[in-house]
Amino acid sequence: MEQETLHQRYLVVFALILCAVMVLYNVFYVPDVSLSNVTVSIDASSGQPFENSSVLSSDEEYVPSAVSSGDFSGAGSKSISSKAAASGGKINLNTATAQQLSDGLNGVGEVLAKRIVDYRETHGRFQSVSELKNVTGIGEKLYAKIQNQVTVGD
Repeated sequence: MEQETLHQRYLVVFALILCAVMVLYNVFYVPDVSLSNVTVSIDASSGQPFENSSVLSSDEEYVPSAVSSGDFSGAGSKSISSKAAASGGKINLNTATAQQLSDGLNGVGEVLAKRIVDYRETHGRFQSVSELKNVTGIGEKLYAKIQNQVTVGD
């Protein structure tokens, strides 16, 4: 029994020495890494990282194209989803998610956007923009406000 206790003590001492060596190695030999210089490029049309994206070096800075070109026309207004921008500024009622609808259409919140998606799932694809008036909560005023912001084409 005494020999077993002695072996346990040796193992504990060995583990403590090994931990001390690892801590000292990390303190003195591992270089510091700054996470403030990490940059990820996002594909605006899909919201996914670029397949061939590269990480900028610490002396480079990423500037979005709208900033570099001086285009601030959307500043302060509700943003239109990336799919809307790709299709000439209109949101496709047959492909947009509830989030894209609520973000991209003025006067359409999360609840109404969910109703539009539910209507599409129940009745099939929208055949025309005017079919929006069949969705509960979309009256003539709201329809007149958003009809030029949406499309049903692919």
